[in-house]
Amino acid sequence: MRKALSQRWQISELPVPLSVCLILIWYTYGILFVAPYPGFSLDNEGRVVSIYSRLEPASNLQADDLIVQIGPVTWEEYQRDSRVMFFEGVQPGEIVEIKINRNGTEMTIPWRFNGFDRAEFNTRFFNIWWLAIFFWVFGLAAQLVIRPKDERRRLFIAANYLTALWLIFGSLSSRHLWESAILLRVVTWVILPVYLHLHSVFPKPLRELPKSVWIVVYLAGFSLAAAEVTQSLPKNLYAVGFLLALVGGILLQVVRFRRQPDQRRTVGLLAASVIVAFAPSILLVIFIIAGESPIFGPLALFALLFVPLTFFYVIYRRQSAGLEIRLNRFLSLYAFLILLVVVLILPVIVVIHTPFTHEQWIFIAMIVAIATGVASTTFFPRFQVFTDQRFLGIKLPYQNLVETYSSRITTSTSILHLLKLLEEEVFPSLLIRQYAFIQVRDGSLKPLLAKNAAENRLPDENRFDELIARAGKYIPSLSAPDEWIRLILPLQVGGSYLGFWLLGERDPDDLYPFAEISVLQAIANQTAVALSNILHAEQLRKMYQVDIERSEQERMRLALELHDSILNQLGYLRRNLDESSLSPNFQPAYAELTRRLREIVSGLRPPMLTYGLKPALEDLAENLTERSGNRISVNAALEGGGERIPEHMELHIFRIAQEACENVLRHAGAKTIRIYGSIASHRLDLCIEDDGKGFGSDVQLDLDALLSNNHFGLANMIERARLVGATSKSSLRPTAGRGFTSPGVLNHRLLKCRVVDWFPALYPRRKENTIGNRLKCSSVA
Repeated sequence: MRKALSQRWQISELPVPLSVCLILIWYTYGILFVAPYPGFSLDNEGRVVSIYSRLEPASNLQADDLIVQIGPVTWEEYQRDSRVMFFEGVQPGEIVEIKINRNGTEMTIPWRFNGFDRAEFNTRFFNIWWLAIFFWVFGLAAQLVIRPKDERRRLFIAANYLTALWLIFGSLSSRHLWESAILLRVVTWVILPVYLHLHSVFPKPLRELPKSVWIVVYLAGFSLAAAEVTQSLPKNLYAVGFLLALVGGILLQVVRFRRQPDQRRTVGLLAASVIVAFAPSILLVIFIIAGESPIFGPLALFALLFVPLTFFYVIYRRQSAGLEIRLNRFLSLYAFLILLVVVLILPVIVVIHTPFTHEQWIFIAMIVAIATGVASTTFFPRFQVFTDQRFLGIKLPYQNLVETYSSRITTSTSILHLLKLLEEEVFPSLLIRQYAFIQVRDGSLKPLLAKNAAENRLPDENRFDELIARAGKYIPSLSAPDEWIRLILPLQVGGSYLGFWLLGERDPDDLYPFAEISVLQAIANQTAVALSNILHAEQLRKMYQVDIERSEQERMRLALELHDSILNQLGYLRRNLDESSLSPNFQPAYAELTRRLREIVSGLRPPMLTYGLKPALEDLAENLTERSGNRISVNAALEGGGERIPEHMELHIFRIAQEACENVLRHAGAKTIRIYGSIASHRLDLCIEDDGKGFGSDVQLDLDALLSNNHFGLANMIERARLVGATSKSSLRPTAGRGFTSPGVLNHRLLKCRVVDWFPALYPRRKENTIGNRLKCSSVA
């Protein structure tokens, strides 16, 4: 039933393109074979421009002669009445008297009407009436392939058919054959409301206007068209109407660009198409004004077809599916060829007007061909990428998308980075506008990323088996509440499901061809591998964190045991000893023992950390100075510290500073250690600097190298930094007279924190002259 209805609708539309086609054929026949061949051509002022017949040079017409009368028809009458023709009914061989004005003197010339002339025929044949056929083809193609059959489609078809009629009537209007001049004006006034209406809804309606507004606009256009039939309007007023149609369309697109940010890329594409299409014509006009008229000049007019081609592309891309990539390439190639012609036309004209021998012409032709080939090979790929990125919204090369994505995914070290890559580059490059990325976690489905898909429209774990059954196949529709899903792609590694991609709306027509599903699945597989690696890394990091926390808890337990039990027991024993029975060396030994125990307790759990990081680091500096017997001066100069940062961050940063200072005490041979920086709730900068000797130049400071070379202290610092979301980087810098230095730079980045978000990129790293060993721990908001 539906198919039969569609067929009847197509049959009902058939008379429109067929009628336009017949008119084009009929008037093309009139241009080439019916319109008189007078042997000369005139401009709009009646001035002789070209002369094709020169049988009697002494008495014939000359260029720039001004026509006063041809036969019984005067020039004023010809201009006044668009139904009057010159040479009407004249047969070849007849003599027609032509009255002219030559240099202010009127004279009558007997002109032999010879009829058909090959040179004049070529001039008529290679002219703009060809464009009418192409516009008709665009209109017919729109009728055949563009769906849905909405207002925008109807207006685009009407605009193409009317433009085709306007061009064919305009090609014949100067001869007044078959009412062509009147029909040109009639079509112009009909074009005006159609163009304005089209640009008001294309590519997306600006606002919903009452139908009465458009009724008034169309009635005004049709009324002016009817007035042209009676020739009651000024003869050149139709040019104002055509200018209004063009300027009005441009203004509507400018308004759309300002009010509809989501349509700016499309409006930019249309603007670029207009510039590219009219560039050759503008260049041709410049040459004509300069007195040059290239023989291939009319070919520049074919660049005008780029405008309807772009309109057709914008509408049809929603249905082209797998053909869209070919359309993109064709559009880019067409634009490139037009611009290439614009660039080459000037040197070609110069060459044409230069006398060369036959051999020189062959050599020049070879040079031009080679230069054109090299230019095309070199610049077209870049032009294509530029067009894809700036106008078509394709950031990654679609033909190499799998390879490109594979190289990009290797840099994804976190789920956040992976999701950002998918959201900002991959899905837009695939023209996917609606999607959801859900993760399979402990038997449930957790959404990680979604666009234009509400959470209540996502499937839950009860539909897990259904998702697997429907995966990998295009889905025309699904039952509520998730009818938006058109393709389900599983993310699977080693037989385990890590998640699913749910893909919905996609330009151009929500279609996922079979040939593209394999490409999408390959990208999904790469995403699954990346997600698996990230999850494993996070699991290992959590396990290490648990070990660290267990170690800290054990440290606390031992500190409490030593403080509350051992030290108390020692104090109790000391109080119950008889002073008279004690050796003279007992008291110093007892004091050293208790001091050492308190030092161990402080190292296991720094008591000042309870009051904040700044007091703990200041206390660390005092203890280290005391431990060294004042051989090493440890100074702490920290700004701020009144505001607390998260407790676990304070502990890890303290341990990093403690380990750095211990390394200096054991290996650097330093005399001074400086601990300085600033502490705030939103930013923490900590620098530890010494004047000792650094590492050798052969020491590698990455984590794997440190572990393999048993540098567990430095490795522990790097791991602790990672536990609080930091990335670590170490480098070697030569210092005059002191070998090498080894600054460890820790850029603290905690993306999700209950207190604050940390984004180190907002704060540039300071460049400082380093002396000896330096550790810099930066925790930046």
